[in-house]
Amino acid sequence: MPSQYEVAVIGRGLIGSAAARHLAEADQHVVVIGPDEPTDRRVSPGPFCSHPDEGRITRVAGRTPIWSQLAARSIDRYGDIAQRSSIDFHVQCGLVSSSPKISDWLENSAIAGGNARPVTAEWVSDNTGIVLRNGHPALYEGDPAGYINPRRLVAAQTTLAEAAGAVVVKEAASTLQTSGNGYSVGGPWGSLTARRVLVATGAFGSELLPCSLNLHRMRRTTVTAEISIQDGLPSLICVDPPDERLDEIYWVPPVRYSDGRLALKIGGSLRDSESVEQAALTEWFHGDGNPTEVEALRNSLMGLLPGIEVRSWAQKPCVVTNTATDHPYVGWVDDGIAVALGGCGAAAKSSDELGRLASTLFESANWTDTLPAAAFEPVFD
Repeated sequence: MPSQYEVAVIGRGLIGSAAARHLAEADQHVVVIGPDEPTDRRVSPGPFCSHPDEGRITRVAGRTPIWSQLAARSIDRYGDIAQRSSIDFHVQCGLVSSSPKISDWLENSAIAGGNARPVTAEWVSDNTGIVLRNGHPALYEGDPAGYINPRRLVAAQTTLAEAAGAVVVKEAASTLQTSGNGYSVGGPWGSLTARRVLVATGAFGSELLPCSLNLHRMRRTTVTAEISIQDGLPSLICVDPPDERLDEIYWVPPVRYSDGRLALKIGGSLRDSESVEQAALTEWFHGDGNPTEVEALRNSLMGLLPGIEVRSWAQKPCVVTNTATDHPYVGWVDDGIAVALGGCGAAAKSSDELGRLASTLFESANWTDTLPAAAFEPVFD
């Protein structure tokens, strides 16, 4: 393995692997550093990541025009990534969303060229079996909305990055220090140097930075359920779901998990949940999540799909990393160090475009994209 690179990408999750691909395909001499998924999260020291999962919602309709444009750009490249890597990761099954801000979502979708349209609760019930009782307006977005498999997308991006010449270090970085005209990145595996560095470590890894970013790490619990309905369900986002302890839920239709279960995944957020420091997350990932959140998610699923049979339940912890701006931080934080992190619970579907935007930081002294740089500017504590 060479010891000197133009760019070192620290973090091999959804955004980091995408950035490494774009950098390598732009002929940058790049190394991407990040561990594989832990074999047993209950005993792993971390770092943990958001991509060990089989389904994340993808759609163009979003809560801001920028989110919608990020998604549309990424979705446009899904087919190319899958074809060139020979790894399929995208399932088109549509999306139902119910929220008091649906008019904004529809407008943002239209700006980005999406096909979302308003529908009634009756239409949703007749066409999907989902019973919405929150009184909010709803939309339906057809193909290519649905879900992606984040594990397979990371594998596809890593495959293409390697094919373009990137070096992959499947270990975690634990140190980042100045060294000569660049930086030294190290860990138990050894060390390497790079002229510049991109940190795309999600909820973990902030101790590597020479500054403190304004990040809010939110503990979340997800539930999977083997249900009697296996075909025909769309992805779902629902504000004010049946259990009032939750302010919002989402689900991904039944997908096959590594334990063999064909299960729907549902997650959300408890009202008034609080952020935690990075140090508290390792213990969180060693456990089974929040039992109150599990109960509320189960209740919401049964309320939205009344009469379904559930053959088995499972649960696991997760984390959402929010920023002060409700958009990911993509920008320079020090001379030679940039970041691309803070997914705000919506970055999986848009990760390829976020990685591409991060890669352009290393190609031009100025921000060249039509999206405003200010929307992505890192905020410090």
